[in-house]
Amino acid sequence: MSATTELLTQIITLGRQKGLKQQDIARRARLHPESLSRAKKSGDMHVSSLDELARVVGLKLALVSDQPVIEKIDKGTLFE
Repeated sequence: MSATTELLTQIITLGRQKGLKQQDIARRARLHPESLSRAKKSGDMHVSSLDELARVVGLKLALVSDQPVIEKIDKGTLFE
């Protein structure tokens, strides 16, 4: 599963928990529902569209370090 597909799944799941259908989420993000369906199937979407979809359900896209925690502890950079 691509990272985009994982993000879309999380966005749609949270939207459903808030009573929104996939089509509702897409429309509120000013996207065609078909575009969201195609993105889920292809695993590819513009970051700006992902960001808008996330915003609609109360999420924010962010990058996090992929460096393992133990390395940060060893380097003394865990809380930086």
